[in-house]
Amino acid sequence: MGRTVKIVHTADLHLGMQPEKDLPIGAQRAQEIADVLPRLIDECNRVSADLLLIAGDLFHRGPLQRELREVTYLFGKLVNTHVVLIAGNHDFISARSNYPAWIAANHWRPEDAAQGSRVTMLADREMSHVTLPGLGTTVYGLSYHTQNVTEPVYDDFTPPGDGIQILLAHGGDANDAPFNLRKLESNGWEYVALGHIHKPGELAPRIAYAGSPEPLDRNETGAHGYRLVTISEAAPGRYETEQEFVPLAVREYRDVTLPVTGTTTQAELRDAVSAAVAEGGAQHMYRIFLEGRRNADMEIDGENLRAAGNITEICDRTLPEYDLEALRAEHADSLIGMYIDALSEQAKTDETAQQALYLGLTALIRR
Repeated sequence: MGRTVKIVHTADLHLGMQPEKDLPIGAQRAQEIADVLPRLIDECNRVSADLLLIAGDLFHRGPLQRELREVTYLFGKLVNTHVVLIAGNHDFISARSNYPAWIAANHWRPEDAAQGSRVTMLADREMSHVTLPGLGTTVYGLSYHTQNVTEPVYDDFTPPGDGIQILLAHGGDANDAPFNLRKLESNGWEYVALGHIHKPGELAPRIAYAGSPEPLDRNETGAHGYRLVTISEAAPGRYETEQEFVPLAVREYRDVTLPVTGTTTQAELRDAVSAAVAEGGAQHMYRIFLEGRRNADMEIDGENLRAAGNITEICDRTLPEYDLEALRAEHADSLIGMYIDALSEQAKTDETAQQALYLGLTALIRR
């Protein structure tokens, strides 16, 4: 058995971002985002990682010099790990970026690795690489120099060297370095470390999105963390890649759907939200979906429900329960009766028409 390289693959840390800043938990969330890199550094030391790959958007926007100083200090706490990073669409290298001067002054250039530097930024807009002494590993990548890279910059590149060949890439949608998965699979990479999509996911046995180590938006439900990748030489020139997802996030965004009926009260809803939070874990953040038919005279008090936990949003999808036949008879010669006649048949099979009917009736009745 030949060499083995252990990799911590992360991306989209978005340092400086403040998710949910309009909620009471906002300040705490901002600190959790700031703390995620120190926790990743600790993980690298814990698992004795050879490589820390950061596949773009280390920062939420172009970094300030003080932010680069903080990151440089943290990288210095790594015991045996070499860092390779690229800039993504959020922290792209603009004409005013602090990255270029920092890279030169702190020896983050690819050629500095041969002189002992353990941080490399692949900052060129075209494909460049760093060969890591002692690991038999070469990492390829490029950085964004504009907010969007619409060309498929990764599809037709085949690594020319020997040893372990890794691609560090950011993108995967129409506006951000789209790629053909089949081409990436066939181009000879031992691993493709992807960033840009915030939900973790394995696209193929050797190709994966790390996802953001902390969730950054209420749509990013589920566990977040990093990918631990091990590449082993099974025979001369032949390598085996294993990867696993390692949870790291302090908390998760979760969606909960609660049923509402004509007898449901506000207090009952508050208890249901509290129970859902207790069951799922009070540390997590919840988006609550209310569905069903509520009593026509009931109004959902969203602020009251939000106080039951870390509630990011109350999505009221309920409709008032009206007796359409009784309303039609009572208002046969009025606008309400005509409105029911116009939409009631279509509402039996069309959800949009049903919503228009019941919401429109509410407006007409209460005017």
